[in-house]
Amino acid sequence: MPGPVTDPRAGALAERYRGLFGGPELPVPVEAIAEDLLGLSVAEDDELEVSGLLLPARREIWLNGREARESPGRRRFTLAHELGHWVCQCLEGRSAPVYCRSEDVGQDADRQLEREANVFAAELLMPEGAVRSAFAGGRPPAEHFGVSQLALAWRLYGFGLVSEQPLPR
Repeated sequence: MPGPVTDPRAGALAERYRGLFGGPELPVPVEAIAEDLLGLSVAEDDELEVSGLLLPARREIWLNGREARESPGRRRFTLAHELGHWVCQCLEGRSAPVYCRSEDVGQDADRQLEREANVFAAELLMPEGAVRSAFAGGRPPAEHFGVSQLALAWRLYGFGLVSEQPLPR
């Protein structure tokens, strides 16, 4: 069984941001949430060997600059994923750096942490209610949520709104 595809902590974080700063519901201002609400620094490095990493003790999120330029949607998802690590693990006591590399997620527990961060990111950027509502009016464009086509395709599949499993391009 795949597990949950939503995370109420993501919705609560977005609501907290909107309550303090206002603004539109979509696309979710993920960078402003990181910096203005949570006090995390977001930076890019073209030489980064991973898509993103979180340095909790320094309150820093680093993103791969090359990937960010190639796909703004992927950049947003990676940032939301690292926020997932912050909210779901660091605020619960984990303070070690979080690297999202295959060699770092070899154990079942580590894979669970990565899945948790992915579910959080998907729910933050593509809230279930908004996805279902947009889908009811026709298949929504990924730009509506500020994500990649692949991320939206997985979200639609996860909710059972489409039957075809997405394939990486």
